[in-house]
Amino acid sequence: MKQKSIAVTKAAERNYRMDNLKCLLIFAVVFGHMLELFMGKNDGFKVIYLVIYSFHMPLFAFISGVFARYSPEKIRNHLIYPYVVFQILYLVFANNVLEKEAEVQFTTPYWLLWYLFASIAWNLLLPLVQESGFTWRKKAVVLTAAFLAGILIGFDDKAGYYLSFSRIVEFFPYFLMGAYYREWSDRKKAEEQLVRQSAGQPEAAGEAGSAGAFLKQRIRKAAARPVFALCLGALLCALIYVITENVDEIKYAWLYGSLSYDRGDYSWRFRLLSIGAALLWLVFFLVSIPRRKIPFLSYIGANTMPVYLLHGFLIKLMNKSRLFNEIEHDLFTGLLISAFLVAFLSWRPMVRLLSPLLRWEGSLLPIRKTAGGNAGKKAFRGIVEEFIQSRAGRRNGMKSRAMGRKMNLR
Repeated sequence: MKQKSIAVTKAAERNYRMDNLKCLLIFAVVFGHMLELFMGKNDGFKVIYLVIYSFHMPLFAFISGVFARYSPEKIRNHLIYPYVVFQILYLVFANNVLEKEAEVQFTTPYWLLWYLFASIAWNLLLPLVQESGFTWRKKAVVLTAAFLAGILIGFDDKAGYYLSFSRIVEFFPYFLMGAYYREWSDRKKAEEQLVRQSAGQPEAAGEAGSAGAFLKQRIRKAAARPVFALCLGALLCALIYVITENVDEIKYAWLYGSLSYDRGDYSWRFRLLSIGAALLWLVFFLVSIPRRKIPFLSYIGANTMPVYLLHGFLIKLMNKSRLFNEIEHDLFTGLLISAFLVAFLSWRPMVRLLSPLLRWEGSLLPIRKTAGGNAGKKAFRGIVEEFIQSRAGRRNGMKSRAMGRKMNLR
């Protein structure tokens, strides 16, 4: 009963809005990489690609900040460990399957692994930007400085793919926004909880009045939300129109965050505009994404790590086999394959099977830790003992049934 109540409490505390948003974003990541296989010179595909890259990396950094808690153990087991494992796997895969010469190293993340490397750096920086003495004014100053650094890093030609330094600096402000957003949201929830408690048991007329004002405010916000979402949607349509009209002038690499202004042949003004576009997308999704649990979508959003780490192998194989050279309806097929990859790689049996590669639990077997020093050994021993006891119970049951049949025959 106690374990059941804990599970219910954890489910209630789950941030389903972020899970739903993560589901949308991981599909955008997979489909964006899929587009690279058949995009070619089709302007329509380029527009879709540029729209995806205008929001999916900043918003993923934001969500990482929302869920981030400074924990050296978590950084080691859930970030550094999978980075080392998949850096080796991808480099071996590139050498032996893709037939490319790739040196096994850990200072320049392979392709999509830059995000995992950046997450390590961002989490290590958390104690510096989340001190207990930080007022909201100080946090606003830190956030402004982070955005300014993200613009200025583009002037440095040396900051690039090495250590993912350029991307770490450019996308750190969104991660920081996520961390501060969580703090603000937690404080707001605590205040709302106090108001609800006072509404349930009003001890004075003042408390009842404040509870009534709170309910009116909630109703007013709920009514204004769709209007606000429509206004933001109109602005985003204007943004997409601008991208469509300038699709030939905009280069993909300008949105990657890995090229300086000189090497990419663009200016700091474009990066400033890209920040504005990403913030517009962020507010739109926060307003429009439901906060309730959505079957299938919320589940995928809670299991995006294996999708992110594994879809790259399949994308590279499709690129090597030139799959889309034989297909006419590229966009529709790409959508179907992307949806299948997201669903399959987030499938619970697949997640369990791959869990030893995704996180380090102190054991080579995907066994949950229990209390005590030798948690993995104790859990494994318990499983073995339970299996032996169940086998013995079945044998005894079979013997008793056999004896019963003999007695009946007699």
